[in-house]
Amino acid sequence: MTGRERLLRVFKQEAVDRVPVAPFIHINFVKEFFKDDNIDVIEKTIEVYEHFGFDLIHRNCLPIGYDDIDLSGPGWNVQRQTRTDGRDETRGTTIHTPEGTLTEKFSLNWMSRYDAEATAVEYLIKTENDFDVFSRYQPPAGMVDTSGIAKAKRLVCDTHKGIIAPWIQGAFNYVAFYYRKIDDLLLDAMINPAFYNRMMEYFLERNKQVIVRYIEAGVDAFSYAGNIASGKLVSCDFFSRHVFPYEKKLIDFIKSKGVFVLYHNCGYGMKLFPVYKDLEMNVYESMTPPPFGDTVFETALEIMPKNITLSGNLDQIKFLKTATPAQIREKVRGLLDRAKKRGNFILSTTDYFGEQTPHGNIAAFAKAGRELGKYSE
Repeated sequence: MTGRERLLRVFKQEAVDRVPVAPFIHINFVKEFFKDDNIDVIEKTIEVYEHFGFDLIHRNCLPIGYDDIDLSGPGWNVQRQTRTDGRDETRGTTIHTPEGTLTEKFSLNWMSRYDAEATAVEYLIKTENDFDVFSRYQPPAGMVDTSGIAKAKRLVCDTHKGIIAPWIQGAFNYVAFYYRKIDDLLLDAMINPAFYNRMMEYFLERNKQVIVRYIEAGVDAFSYAGNIASGKLVSCDFFSRHVFPYEKKLIDFIKSKGVFVLYHNCGYGMKLFPVYKDLEMNVYESMTPPPFGDTVFETALEIMPKNITLSGNLDQIKFLKTATPAQIREKVRGLLDRAKKRGNFILSTTDYFGEQTPHGNIAAFAKAGRELGKYSE
């Protein structure tokens, strides 16, 4: 069974020869592996997966340089300035329209040699009027450079090595990450639901306009970020009322195009399992255990229906960095002994590898997964 066949089958909840071993490998680890900032990320990601013998879910093939704000159109004039502080950057954006000016600030802060975090420190939509102006003048979605997806498809899919699953923001994440401060967005849902719903519907459609360009380029799946409205931030009732309807619409839209959804919550998710199951994503990750999340593995295996493949549960933050190869093998054995009884499982980590993770430990993880994950001899 090829790596691609194994992964496609497990995404469809079909029988496979062994549990796929497909950790989340982000750009930071690929750069650290080669000790080089200036690598071809698409090609080198493949080499890292093959070096360790993992099943390949290629997520590092995002479209190049698309920005749904930096567009041209009547009444929409964008100006940007960037201020640097060492390697860190703060980018200010001003949008001039006939009915007012919108401003935002985005910061890029380097957390380690190869890993940076991008966060908004000032959001474009501060008031309901800001949204009205924004939605009235924002130009149609522009062209998207999907050459990276095409290249990954050629190197990964056409060679049967694995699948490609670039990142997208889920419906709630899309608004909370880019446009509206999370505190305000949560309050909107409770005290001004008409405004909240107008805003969520508008950005859902904008998100879909760009996503369809990715789909046309030939993706297998999307790594679907749903981590902001986590169980640590919202109740199951709030999620069901105010988040679920929009996530469900987007997930159904993606699946209607023949593309899989790999839904990502890398922290507190177990409280939301009763409503997550009705989203009907193809795969759910990352089942993060305490202390970095709240998922009890055995309970997750019981609660989540078998028409959703589960992925994750191996802690890469502390355990994978500090354990011995023998301890890693026993941890993998314990996970697989339980997961194989249920089936529909991908052995993975709870998020991406951090820098300075011992390569010997990663190799031990990969080897244990391949050897112990077989469904039959």
